[in-house]
Amino acid sequence: MGRTPARRPAAVAAEPHGAVTVKKLTGGQIAVLVLATLPMIAVGIGGAIGTYANAASVLHRKETALGVVAAGEGATLVAALVMIGVTMLGQPAPLAIRAALWLLPAAASVMGLVIAPTTTEAVVFALTPLAMTASAEGVSFLARRIVVHATGVDIEAQRRNAAVLRRIAYHRARAERHPWKWVRRFSELLAWRLMGRLGHSDATLGSALTDVQNTRIVDGANTALAAMFSSAPELPPATPRPAVAATPATAKPVRHTVTAKAATPPAADDTATSTDAPEPSVPCYEPGTPHYVVRSLWLRLGHRPTEGAVVEALGDAGLPNSRAQAGKIRRQVEAENPKLPGPRAA
Repeated sequence: MGRTPARRPAAVAAEPHGAVTVKKLTGGQIAVLVLATLPMIAVGIGGAIGTYANAASVLHRKETALGVVAAGEGATLVAALVMIGVTMLGQPAPLAIRAALWLLPAAASVMGLVIAPTTTEAVVFALTPLAMTASAEGVSFLARRIVVHATGVDIEAQRRNAAVLRRIAYHRARAERHPWKWVRRFSELLAWRLMGRLGHSDATLGSALTDVQNTRIVDGANTALAAMFSSAPELPPATPRPAVAATPATAKPVRHTVTAKAATPPAADDTATSTDAPEPSVPCYEPGTPHYVVRSLWLRLGHRPTEGAVVEALGDAGLPNSRAQAGKIRRQVEAENPKLPGPRAA
């Protein structure tokens, strides 16, 4: 009997958990990036040609001059390509690669300084290999900014912040528990200094802080306007009237009673009173929708979530989580649910 071929698993239509929305570059942006990259590449190639010519004029051997270029500019180009590759993959560049972009051209500069026959040529030979450093750094920085624009995540900024946080935690622990007083004092001062570097060039943190500040400004303006338009001049105190003596009531003659007819009960009012009016209905969102995720996050936090928290919640639910989409959904939920709690107090 023939073997039954195994069925292939069906493709999953849903996006992976924690996926981020990728922005596409426009045609104009691509053209500008290409025009900016070509001069950088030309500068690097010019520096390599200059180093080759300098070494060949002194060493009088093309193979040796080519080896000088390969050890300096060539190795720098390899490090730049590795850094661009890991950046495009959304990963931080290793420390060795970042150091190679500066150490390898510096080694080529020292090599040119040693083989130069005169002082004037030594200056030229030492500066020529630095063109590759400028080219490699420029292309790598441009590639990282493209990834940040497309994904909204700056891997290098997250790496630096994580390293600073680890050092702060270590020095805070050493400032509290180290047996030597001068070590505790040194770690305490260094921890405070590191706190000033936390969040440097982090666009996500800056956006979250701006969101909080904007919320406080809006609340302050709302309070000021309410105080301006709700204020009214105070009424003067009421003047007490003099007491008047009560006059005795005159007795009325007794009248013969007559059988009263039964009063017809008034017709019931079909319209409901104002107190029986139903409260405004709360919209019911289907589980898994962006509005349901944002309202659940709002109720769980107990205050108005920031735009960054909404972006993370939508990303964890596997939904599109761009900052514009997060802000739009948060405003819609706030408008449709007026009884939700306001922003967190400072």
